[in-house]
Amino acid sequence: MSDQNASAGRPPSVAQALSRLPLSIWILLAGMLVNRLGNFLQIYLVLYLTHEGFSASRAALALGAYGVGSVLGVLFGGTAGDRFGHGRTIAVSMALSGLLVLGIVTLHNLPAIVVLAAVIGMTAQAYRPASSALLVERTPADHHVMVFAVYRMAFNLGTTCGPLLGALLISRSYHLMFYIDAVTSLLFAVLAAVTVRGDREHPAERPADTGSRSYAAVLRDRPYVLFMLALFLNAVVYIQHTSALPLQLRQDGHSTTVYAALLSLNAAVVICLELLATSYVQKLPGRLAVALGVGLVGVGMNMYAIGSAVALYVVATLVWTAGEMIGTPTASAYPGQVAPPALRGRYIAAAAVPMQIGYAVGPVLGVAVWQWSPAGVWWLCGLLTVLAVGAVLVGMTGPREPERAPDPAADRPGPAAGLPGQEDPATA
Repeated sequence: MSDQNASAGRPPSVAQALSRLPLSIWILLAGMLVNRLGNFLQIYLVLYLTHEGFSASRAALALGAYGVGSVLGVLFGGTAGDRFGHGRTIAVSMALSGLLVLGIVTLHNLPAIVVLAAVIGMTAQAYRPASSALLVERTPADHHVMVFAVYRMAFNLGTTCGPLLGALLISRSYHLMFYIDAVTSLLFAVLAAVTVRGDREHPAERPADTGSRSYAAVLRDRPYVLFMLALFLNAVVYIQHTSALPLQLRQDGHSTTVYAALLSLNAAVVICLELLATSYVQKLPGRLAVALGVGLVGVGMNMYAIGSAVALYVVATLVWTAGEMIGTPTASAYPGQVAPPALRGRYIAAAAVPMQIGYAVGPVLGVAVWQWSPAGVWWLCGLLTVLAVGAVLVGMTGPREPERAPDPAADRPGPAAGLPGQEDPATA
């Protein structure tokens, strides 16, 4: 590293982190932003199919298929990245996604559309563990939390602005929306292919896959399983802002405008302040940062039970937004840091799955509890948060030993030695 702060191992400032990002990471971030700006399929698929004459319930089947495919795609992407290289996985998944999206406009048979939506979900999400793995592998360890905050900013900017662009395109033509979606995916594929040129992870140089180099090895890592449990519980709590919160606002006599304003407040604060907050948060021990973030998300949700004044809703939203900013960058960086090198993609993918399940289960659970007792859902959030914080404090054991440069002497046979590099990642 180029200065005393970096050499001393102190976390970088925002400016320092940005100035030291390698070109390949800038390309990856640019590709992420472009891809999210053009990612319309999941948002507008139901509207498109109903516009084409399908009923809302039948159109929802295609959206559900896309969701199932997305979860499978994350798992497949983790495996593919570990085996074939993370840059290559991003390039292939985005290229396939872009080409397959074009097929939606040519199909008029619902079963075919449902199948294609599932396949698109798989290909469109396979890039995610690979992109996170590249961030870990191509940046210094003390930059990881800040780099993931930058990554989240690009993701959130694209996710916030993309639907607005999609609505503009739909006003002209639904087909135009799919064409732009395909173009942005293919552009991301090209940008990812550029990063492959500097990718040191050639398949031949990777440890051979064995039975221990699989998702079974991830599940044998008991502390990490607790960390995944915490992510699931936190997702169930966090997603209540899309399910129980609008119901609570309506019961308290507030309009949809208030709900939209609260969501806009969350998005604006995260986009504008998360990098600044991360410059301080990254100095905390990882488990403390994540536990604090998870705890504040739960406290914020719990505060919705206090009263019906708009000011209380604003304060509660700011509290769980602060928790999101404090905990998420560290929690995003942790899987890649703790993973054995040969399993990095799988560890990252395994952490994404419980969150997706939590986002799917959370609204159903939240609405059911709210119908039984409106205040009960917020107290349930508090209980789940206590369990999640405990799982974080026990499960986050800290990054494993960093990778060491190959030792030439290791190539010489020695007594009681196995093949060079044959370390069981499950016990690393």
